Amino acid sequence: MDYENGDHLFKKALERLTERAKELNCLYRLEELLRTTDCNPDLLFTQLIELIPPGWQYPTVCEVRIVFEGKAFTSDDFRETPWTMRADLVVDNNIAGFIEVAYSQLIKLVNNSQFLPEEQRLLNTIANRVSGHIFSRRLKKSVNVLESRSSIENFEEAILKPESDAHWKWRFYMSELIASHLDIKRFGIQALYLIGSSKNATSGPGSDIDLMAHFTGTPQQLTEFKAWIDGWSLCLSEMNYQKTGYQTKGLIDLHIITDEDIRNKTSYAIMINDPNNRARFLQTGGKLSNS
Repeated sequence: MDYENGDHLFKKALERLTERAKELNCLYRLEELLRTTDCNPDLLFTQLIELIPPGWQYPTVCEVRIVFEGKAFTSDDFRETPWTMRADLVVDNNIAGFIEVAYSQLIKLVNNSQFLPEEQRLLNTIANRVSGHIFSRRLKKSVNVLESRSSIENFEEAILKPESDAHWKWRFYMSELIASHLDIKRFGIQALYLIGSSKNATSGPGSDIDLMAHFTGTPQQLTEFKAWIDGWSLCLSEMNYQKTGYQTKGLIDLHIITDEDIRNKTSYAIMINDPNNRARFLQTGGKLSNS
């Protein structure tokens, strides 16, 4: 019996190591791609679509769609399914598009998801690196245009967009920081999401940080979780006041959803898979932080 248990644990550990190796190889290939690709998004995204599936658990049924500044790039067999995950492309503090990964068929559900928690963090990392790459290339091109005193037409094509908003970016960062410190087992939380203006990059100096928590714990856990969030809310409110002069009673607006809400697609739960206003996943599966 002990031998069988040890063999099972060995196989599980080997599976985890195999998945981590796939993710690391995906990131290595991404860095190679970014080093050899210029600022042409068409070329970058076309190659990125081929690079992503091998890093996922079920690459043979993994399809990718990238939407950037109104233009879509998809793998040959991409179609919308119930099994999708997404990460935004944020360039110069503006959401310019997203990368979406979808499974074309159901293989296996774990905790109501076919994706591993590590895969969402991998997708977030890929989106962050691609966003940073595009930003740095455009910044360099903007500087070159300014130095060469090119025509107004070239300047408008190269220069970065002026609608930067430090308010939403700070709130976005703080929401990820909260997720990284959240002990979901202690509080009975299955997943944490960001919604509202902080997710949509439209926050002003007095805007809330809207968090949505999938809760499955006890009433006592819910009370403790709300108290924990309240602590963050008051601290962030004071920080925001020092930064902007806007005074609020708290900066976090917490929305609780349950299994029943998700099944019935009621309350805020509908935003988990809403194609037009999808909640941004922050954390699930343990005390883990997103890259």
